[in-house]
This record gives sequence, C-alpha cells and structure tokens, in this order.
Amino acid sequence: MFDPRQKTLRIYHFRLNRALHYIDQHIDQELSLRVISRAAGFSQYHFHRIFSSLIGETLNDYVRRLRLERAAIKLLHNPFRSITEIALDCGFSSSSNFARAFKEHFGMPASRWREEGHEKHRVSKIRETVSNKRKPVGNNGEETLPDYGYDSGVELLTVKEHEMKVEVKQMSETHIAYVRHMRGYQDTQGLREAWDKICKWAGAHDFIGPKTLFIGISHDDPEVTPVDKCRTDACVTVPAGTRGSGEVNVTALPAGKYAVFSFEGKPEEIKGAYNFVYGKWLPESGYQPVDSPCYEIYRNEPDKDPEGKHIFDICLPVKPL
Repeated sequence: MFDPRQKTLRIYHFRLNRALHYIDQHIDQELSLRVISRAAGFSQYHFHRIFSSLIGETLNDYVRRLRLERAAIKLLHNPFRSITEIALDCGFSSSSNFARAFKEHFGMPASRWREEGHEKHRVSKIRETVSNKRKPVGNNGEETLPDYGYDSGVELLTVKEHEMKVEVKQMSETHIAYVRHMRGYQDTQGLREAWDKICKWAGAHDFIGPKTLFIGISHDDPEVTPVDKCRTDACVTVPAGTRGSGEVNVTALPAGKYAVFSFEGKPEEIKGAYNFVYGKWLPESGYQPVDSPCYEIYRNEPDKDPEGKHIFDICLPVKPL
C-alpha cells in the first residue's frame, strides 16, 4: 500500500542532501540561512528547525565547525600558505574572526596548531570523549584510551612500501550517486545501511554493470572532527545527467591529477597504508593535496575473499608543491 509519509520523508531527505552538498561546494562563500534554505527549496522561516532536527546541530554550528575543521587540515598540509589566506579560503570574513573562532574550538591559536598542536589536540579530544563515557581501565588500574583506528607518528608507517604501488596520473571527471552516512566511521551498521541503500537504488535504475565502480569517500579526519560526526559517502558511478531521489544525491568527482595507491591487505593494515600515503610518500613526492576529497575505489568484496583481504585504490588529488 502506498504510504504518503514515505514520499514526504524522501522529499525531505532529498532537499536536505541538496543543502549539505551546497554547503560542501560553497564553504568559502556566503552561507546564510537565506542562501542555504533557498538551495534546499525550503522556507527560510522553518528551515533552521528542520535542519537541526535531522542533523543534530544548528545550521550555524554545522557550517562553523566544517569551516574550522577544513582550516585545521589546510594548516597542516599547506605550510607555505599564510594563516590569513587559509582563513579567507574557508569562508571567514577576517583573520581576527578566524583567530577567535579557532582558539575557541581547538583550544589553541592557529599558529600553535600548525607548529605542534595537532597531536596535543588529538590526545585531549580523546581524553574528553573518554571522560564523558565509561572509562576503560587497564591492568595497572590506570585509565586507558580507546583505539579509534587512526593514529599519528612514524612508528605507524607499517605498510610494506613495495606492496603499495603508486602512480600519479590524470583522471577524468567521474559522475557518482551517493548516500551519506554522518555518524562516524566506527558505526559499521550505519555504514552497511548506507551501502545497502545506494546499491538497491542503483540496481533498481539499472546502473550496476561490469563497468560500475563502487567508491567510498571519507570526508573528515577523526583527529580533527569528533569521531561521531565524521562523514562517509557510499557511492556508485552513474551516467552524466542522472538525477537523485530521497537520500540519494548525485555529484561529480573532479577531473585532475591524482596519486593512485593500490592497496591489498587485511583491515588492520589499512591504517598503516594511509600513514604511508600522508606521512611518507606525500612529504617526499613534490606534491601537495588539492582541496577536493580523497576517495577509495573498491576492487573486491572482502566478505567473499578467502583471506578476508581488502583490495582498493586510494585516489588522492594532488598538485605540484
């Protein structure tokens, strides 16, 4: 039986997706309630309540957090750009406004973050998370820190370099449909549901075939973004001109130069692979990251692999340093 409530819910999700996509693509521009509600097709008067109810943050808090987190990443990966340039690139009206907001959010000035604060912030955020939950206790009775799957430091460059084939190449624009998961990388059930939704939608529209690519995009660094707010897109390639519906949105991964890393290994080795990419290869490569997402192209189904291996390409957009 047709349920009109389901149709209404799909329309709300579709319009909310348009708002989130608009924010991602225009983070350096005006993002007022008027502008975003217009992009979503909702009344300005009601949109802030709709957004808060569905996302769990106010619109202003969400935009401000994304801008600050993007600036924090840029500070680490763009050592030759000034703090003022990065602040303006991320949508702040002035360096003074950015300085106040950054210190309030991360607990230190942007200059200190760039020099030494990233690791200190990471540890303090983990301790803050633990203090708000049940604290694990080690064998010696001391509080222990949870393993969120991401760490920093040279000692974690454990991937075998000869097994990480790297190729820098020009890649064409790729059209994708996706379902976004917004509750963190550790929410395996939620991630599985996102993949189920996009695959069912793509199958119903006859988009799945021998040439279809399954792509994952992890937008946030859990050492910067709260672990329960990290965003992941479950994606499939689709023809140009495809329109989304409900929770399914469509966009395009930009053409450009990418460093492509071929990974094959167990789940516990993925962390080392990313540490190799960002901690060893990138600083020695003569390249720097471009402001578009890194993504993974999956080449197998680990559940069906006899050894449980994951095979995928890490595609990092780059430009000369």
